Amino acid sequence: MTSKSILFFCGDGNSLVNFRGNLIKKFIEQGFKVYAIAPNIDSSNKEFLNRLGVQIEMIHFERKSVNLYSSFKGLTALISILRTVKPTYVFSYTHKPLVFGAIASYLAGVPKIISLVTGTGHIFDNYNFLTKIRRMLGLLGFKIALKLSNFVIFQNKDDRAFFLELKLVDLSKTSIVNGSGVDIEHFSPEIFPDELTFLCLARLIKSKGLQEYAEACRIVRAKIPNARFLLGGAPDMHDDSIDISEIQNQWKQKYGIEYLGFIEDPREAIKQSSVYMLLSYNEGTPRTVLEAMAMGRPIITTDVNGCRETVKNGVNGFLVPIFNFKIAAEFMEKFTDKKILHNMGLASRDYCKEKYDVHKVNNEIFKILGI
Repeated sequence: MTSKSILFFCGDGNSLVNFRGNLIKKFIEQGFKVYAIAPNIDSSNKEFLNRLGVQIEMIHFERKSVNLYSSFKGLTALISILRTVKPTYVFSYTHKPLVFGAIASYLAGVPKIISLVTGTGHIFDNYNFLTKIRRMLGLLGFKIALKLSNFVIFQNKDDRAFFLELKLVDLSKTSIVNGSGVDIEHFSPEIFPDELTFLCLARLIKSKGLQEYAEACRIVRAKIPNARFLLGGAPDMHDDSIDISEIQNQWKQKYGIEYLGFIEDPREAIKQSSVYMLLSYNEGTPRTVLEAMAMGRPIITTDVNGCRETVKNGVNGFLVPIFNFKIAAEFMEKFTDKKILHNMGLASRDYCKEKYDVHKVNNEIFKILGI
């Protein structure tokens, strides 16, 4: 072990590059040895991290499973790795990795435990017996994990207020950063396409507001026949998943939506768009919105946790009441005015540079950690 080391733990190894790549680079530049524990990482991302000098430990970890045996195996494997590596810091994010990362770190004697809350998500649902059980276990897990954590970082003030209201965390150990940030040089401005084009990039689940997006597109298509409506994203095994075959085979005719499939590089899809839309039910801070802002796209999103922070209403886009696709459609129609489109696109880029530049966000994290 070097004098300074940090281990990242998450539920999807690809997010280490896509969401934390610049943060990992910053730790390396500051002389840290960086480790990572994660399942499901593409070979290209693994090679990228290896080139940086990151030591990766692959474990079997089911981020959505509540199977006790599987969870126990994952926890014991995690503790074993931590006792071998002996990092100075452990940085865990997303729900289940946050809980297991904090508990395992405490049991392994890690000096500094960092927990990043990336949103509330589905763990707080309580609309049936299974989700009520999941909520109860989730609340207990969060309470234990955040009590063991030295630093608890939120991505928006609403989520912190919610956790404080539920008495899941002490205010004294909490901080807020502006999402994961975005590389404003990598995501640079692009000219608008000739046709008015709307885009949504999201996992194919209802809570991302995809049904509301589809209904809004249906309304706008009837009034603006030349407009295009794009959707990109991969299916996700979840209670509220939307059948991909329905999207592929029915949504073009029914709503006018062109399904792009999984998007490897979001810049290519954003380049095709005029306006970016995400009508999600809640977020930490939606990364795709930040990427679209950096590329100079106006935003239409919901007035909910995480999303509302990305829009100055009427300046760089519009905020929509949750579930209200009719108002979303009204805002979509405003972008037939090219002056509005142009001015809001410029405002998005400026706001992103001011608030969400990844280097500013990462500097704030280092300040929080006292590094």
